[in-house]
Amino acid sequence: MNKIGVLGCGWVGLPLAENLIREGYSVKGTSTSSEKVNKLSKLGVIAYNYTMDEKGAKNSLFFKSIDTLVITIPFAKKNKKFIDFNKSINELVKIIEKESISNVIYLSSISVYGAQDGDINESKSCIPDSINGIQILKIEHLINKGSFITTNIRLGGLIGADRHPINSLTGKRFNKGNEYINLIHQTDVLGILLKVIKKLNFKNVTYNAVSPYHPSKKEYYTQIAIQKKIAPPIFTNEKGNKKIINSSKLIKELGYTFKIKNLLID
Repeated sequence: MNKIGVLGCGWVGLPLAENLIREGYSVKGTSTSSEKVNKLSKLGVIAYNYTMDEKGAKNSLFFKSIDTLVITIPFAKKNKKFIDFNKSINELVKIIEKESISNVIYLSSISVYGAQDGDINESKSCIPDSINGIQILKIEHLINKGSFITTNIRLGGLIGADRHPINSLTGKRFNKGNEYINLIHQTDVLGILLKVIKKLNFKNVTYNAVSPYHPSKKEYYTQIAIQKKIAPPIFTNEKGNKKIINSSKLIKELGYTFKIKNLLID
């Protein structure tokens, strides 16, 4: 049986662990919270209290006897403060190699592309223009240097029943309403991860993971606000970049069909 380790059982990692257990996998998982560790154990996850910060990793027992490691930790931010995780990532790579973990799946971000125009596929150069994007691209490079197979999944903006950017935008002034949305629903993140785990490549690979639904931000957030019966953002006429993240490679190579194409549906 393929043994899966989920490093970071948060908003994506926790439901992923639950799905994997239902699929019959043996699952290890981590949390920084003792309460969450107990919750994971009750769900059937072999759970560990695990912390990783700029000083390194604590509790490496989690990594023993894992075939595939899924990294869901958002390394770029911690309490809205930038932290340089390079030392920790180098240490993590050494642990993965020492424990002979064959496959690593890293949840990256489309922020690595920066503010480019046009159709963006995985062959497009990465020109990150934010602290997050710069740090995430560094982490991709560090993990890709490991002696294991890595699948980088560059996620769009995450939304779900309990998570949506409109909640922080309601009633506020919002520039660049002509830009396109590049979002992905939690349901599809989980579906894609299950597909990747079941169909692991034998070479390093990168996939864009964004729903093929790209109205303008003004159109989309106005409709969402009406749907949720809250004040819509106030849009300016300032023009932004016309970037559309293309996920055709993922659709073709994994045979994946997006479950929630219309992101007006939770």
